[in-house]
Amino acid sequence: MPAGELKVGQLVYSRAGRDQGRPFLVWQLAGPGRVYLVDGKLRRTSKPKLKNVLHVQAVNRVATAIAARLKQGEVVTDAEVRRAIAQLLETEQA
Repeated sequence: MPAGELKVGQLVYSRAGRDQGRPFLVWQLAGPGRVYLVDGKLRRTSKPKLKNVLHVQAVNRVATAIAARLKQGEVVTDAEVRRAIAQLLETEQA
């Protein structure tokens, strides 16, 4: 999956590594084939996880409010990231 398909704020699942199966939000695109991920718990906004895009499974859901705030350069807290992931997971199961 090319990095161009992933968007900031998009919900993804880790496919490889010790965090396999965990949901994350794309925090930042880090060049060709790499993204920074956060979940607000293990991977906080202060220390996002750099991951190869081949090791993530994209979900067609985006936290648009968080993406817009990041684009404007505003601070997004870990609690807001956790809340956004929970809301996206609820809509996915519905």
